[in-house]
Amino acid sequence: MAAENKFSLCSTCSKRQSDNEEEAKKLFISLASVNECFVCQGLTLEIPRMERLVLRRIRPYQFRTFSVGMIIPEEVQEREDRLRSDLRIRGRETIKSQLAREISHFVEKRARKRIDRKRPELQILVDFSNRDVSTTGKSLFVHARYTKPRGVAQRREFCERCSGHGCEECGGRGYSDAPNMEEILGRRLGKVLRSTRAKFTWMGSEDEDSVVYPPGRPFVVEVKDPKRRKVPERMTLVTGRGRAYVMGAKALRGKPKVVPSFVFQTRAFIEPLEQETGPKDVYEVKKFRKTLIEYRNNKGKTVEKNVYAVEVGKRRGRRGLVAEIKLDGGLPVKRFVSGESVSPSLSEFLGVPLVCERFDILRVWELGPFRF
Repeated sequence: MAAENKFSLCSTCSKRQSDNEEEAKKLFISLASVNECFVCQGLTLEIPRMERLVLRRIRPYQFRTFSVGMIIPEEVQEREDRLRSDLRIRGRETIKSQLAREISHFVEKRARKRIDRKRPELQILVDFSNRDVSTTGKSLFVHARYTKPRGVAQRREFCERCSGHGCEECGGRGYSDAPNMEEILGRRLGKVLRSTRAKFTWMGSEDEDSVVYPPGRPFVVEVKDPKRRKVPERMTLVTGRGRAYVMGAKALRGKPKVVPSFVFQTRAFIEPLEQETGPKDVYEVKKFRKTLIEYRNNKGKTVEKNVYAVEVGKRRGRRGLVAEIKLDGGLPVKRFVSGESVSPSLSEFLGVPLVCERFDILRVWELGPFRF
């Protein structure tokens, strides 16, 4: 059968193949109704319905920029590719590109938002195969600081019985129900920003028994698929052990490639294992300044960290010591005191076996800006 007897196209699909209307008539012989079009076979009739569905899906979101992705039935694109191959024409654009362009311009006009194909705040996926629309908000990266009371952990812990698989004891959650900042803060951000998922990057860690004092420990959280993008600068959290606070919260301009290193100051409560330390010992510890520490981490790698200052005194009314220590982030406080995989340690310096009962975080200094 001759090529000119093969194809009949609707007006929309015909214009997409050639800039010249007369040439198009010669190539495709006749214009057909949309339902009889060789390429789309009525698909373009779905455009108004899909546009209305897009408007419903984007309504809950706050956004300034967007992009539109497109899924169409494979056979539609295959028919257009076959037509162009048989007629040896390039065409102006594909049907997929045309649909994405038309719906993008529709959203731009009706929602009064700007198209940004590189870094959109909202991604819209129009699926003509399943006659559906899905939306995904660009992740929001929030930088802030938190304080917390004693008795609240930083991270969620797996259930001791099922190790995260879910059981009757943990109610199928896989996690302990002990209060922790990751869960409490994640819930609060989820409610404020209308999101169900948050991923935290902590700048250091502390124990459940540690108090974090103002101005707090810094952290970054990725809030996924947020429907709201305005971050409250301050939040008060109820933990069941006292109030925790989030301060200085702000949205970063993107995902940080590098999180700044940090220095922190801690107050450690220390118990001698064998004997009391005398006043001379306590005084001599003050010489422990700007000392390079070798620390073997859990992966067996030896890293070097600095201890900048140590001040030690007797605990009031109790056996033991209290020490204020300024040190590099990443050096475990308890190991620095006891000497486990650390040298020189406080135990080594005093010549007395020591154990850190608990420690509090007094201050954290970030060193340098974020890198994106």
